[in-house]
Amino acid sequence: MTKKRKSTIGRYLAKFSLLALVLASIYCYTLTLPVSTKQSFQEFEVKRGESVKTVGAHLKEAGLLRSPLYFRYIVSQQKLTIQAGIYQIPRSAPPSQVALLLTKGLAVDRKLTIPEGYRVEQIAEVAGIPMQEFLVSAKGLEGRLFPDTYFVKADMTADELVDVMQNNFEKKVGEIEQDTLILASLVERETRASEEKPIVAGILKKRLASGWALELDATVQYFLGKPGSWWPNTTLLDRRLPSPYNTYLHVGLPPTPIGNPGLEAIRAVKNPTDSPYWFYLHDKTGTIHYAENLAQHNQNIQTYINR
Repeated sequence: MTKKRKSTIGRYLAKFSLLALVLASIYCYTLTLPVSTKQSFQEFEVKRGESVKTVGAHLKEAGLLRSPLYFRYIVSQQKLTIQAGIYQIPRSAPPSQVALLLTKGLAVDRKLTIPEGYRVEQIAEVAGIPMQEFLVSAKGLEGRLFPDTYFVKADMTADELVDVMQNNFEKKVGEIEQDTLILASLVERETRASEEKPIVAGILKKRLASGWALELDATVQYFLGKPGSWWPNTTLLDRRLPSPYNTYLHVGLPPTPIGNPGLEAIRAVKNPTDSPYWFYLHDKTGTIHYAENLAQHNQNIQTYINR
């Protein structure tokens, strides 16, 4: 082989090696990058007894990192100890941050979901907090404990949960007139589908403006509610029971919210639908039926309730 040919081959090998080195460097660099630039979070659970290899594979499956092998390298190099629990992982976090999050004890023990319309007693039950303890902490805050999904410690106290829920309310709802909040709680309990809320809000506002009694079963249920049956079926006799919450006997709004409404109900009260309806009812399948006058409403009762 001539010297010239050897020199040519050497140059090609050098160029190839350099190219391979550049490509390898680029690949290694991409492994250090987050999988997304979006500022969103994803729930991720590390189960007790899972190995670092398994956790890395699950992170890859969840779309939270690019390389399980690189994740294992970080954990090994930094001598980290993965802790079991449920985490909220930022999708914009690089692998090094993901690894640290799973080792800093920042996991929550459980997910707590509070549905729209729940009253304070129901929140206490779902949260597993002693009733009297929670009622003391939440005194005067019915309507202002925002229904949402929370990630909480198993030993969270009543005061801590109330603070978290109230802060969430301030963040998502902000300043709101008490009458608006009360009416939103009524709309939340009196409706089932999203599209019903603005229409029912409009009906209730018309009744209030015209000096009508609201005549809502939900308000009667509120003062009759007890453990095991917080929203009981009502009877004609129940509607005659004395209570400031009885909107069959008293014109106007009840003295406080009757539950904790979500954003849809609050928005419906702020932006009600103007309709010709004054009455409504739900049939046994949950379908709502509106009426423009009492005669139509009575006919709906016969057709959909008494049949």
